[in-house]
Amino acid sequence: MRRSIFLIGFIICMVMLSSCARINSDHKITEDVTDTGEKPITIAFAHKSLNSYFYTIMNEAVKKAVEERGWVFESSVADYDPMRQNQQIVNFLKQKPDAIITTAIDSISIEEVILRGNEAGIPMCTIDTNAVGGKLAIDVSFDNYKAGQMAAEAIVEQLINKYGEAKGTVFNAYGELTSNAWRLRKEGFEAVINQYPNITYLARATEGKPELVKEQLLQAFEEGIQIDAVHCSSEHPGRGLVEALQEAKHWYPNWEEGHIILVTIDAEPYFVDLINKGYADSAVAQDVIAYGNITVDLLANYVLADKPIPEGAYFYGDTYWQVCDISITDNQAKVTIPPYIINTDNSNDIRHSSYIAEKIWGFQYNK
Repeated sequence: MRRSIFLIGFIICMVMLSSCARINSDHKITEDVTDTGEKPITIAFAHKSLNSYFYTIMNEAVKKAVEERGWVFESSVADYDPMRQNQQIVNFLKQKPDAIITTAIDSISIEEVILRGNEAGIPMCTIDTNAVGGKLAIDVSFDNYKAGQMAAEAIVEQLINKYGEAKGTVFNAYGELTSNAWRLRKEGFEAVINQYPNITYLARATEGKPELVKEQLLQAFEEGIQIDAVHCSSEHPGRGLVEALQEAKHWYPNWEEGHIILVTIDAEPYFVDLINKGYADSAVAQDVIAYGNITVDLLANYVLADKPIPEGAYFYGDTYWQVCDISITDNQAKVTIPPYIINTDNSNDIRHSSYIAEKIWGFQYNK
């Protein structure tokens, strides 16, 4: 009897030990997977604002590019406050993401936090508006100077069509010059316009605010100035041009007498629609979606893989422009996306970022 009890007890103990060993073994495997498994790559995006269609699509483009790779997307929005943006980047640095992407509100003051990122060994990347100091692993920007030139050239062409020569009065509402992008657009625009002595050039500082753009153009009309063409260096503030033209009763399509030439930079859905309706003449396109795609591609294929980014032509399919340029200086890669003109000849091409954002992604422009 005792022997039977002993055997039963022994068997129970062995079963329990076996069970315990299996549990411990299972737990150890789980720990091994956790310990050796790769940590998800985290990309932080310190954005300047979401108050415009352009910046909303920029945010979505970066987010899609990151998450389509199975990475983690973290973001912050500074609402055009450079001090707030700098603090948000500092907060990201404390969390030690794999890379930080930002579009600078103030290209000068952001240098301090870019340098802090350099010290922490975190790849710092800028898109759209860059930093003038610190080391950037990747800077994907628009050829803003060329965009300004192209906008001015488009206006000159229309003035020649109207008068037979390059003459008339051109109104330019330029943005805040602490933004490197807006400053370059103004410089490029003026480099072309100033070549024509018979063009009267009216430059007005508007801080990139639609209400100030509207106010300045209405003031010019009230002063009795006959304006032949208007331009704004971005289309969010460019809405002020449209509102002023409508309010001052100068809103005519280009086949009617009294039409004022309208050329902008960005080529968002609203202004592409105005081109199709004849109220705007052309827009210099800025491929906002490409910023996120190219930055994340270069991070994945080169920077985070510890490989040098190759210099030279960079082919990017499914875009209207197809090829951009990469230059390398001190291991910093500067990618320059080329501008191009959208007019009635190509306004409905499905490769435009405006088409993709509105027709494919479903982001309707708030009119």
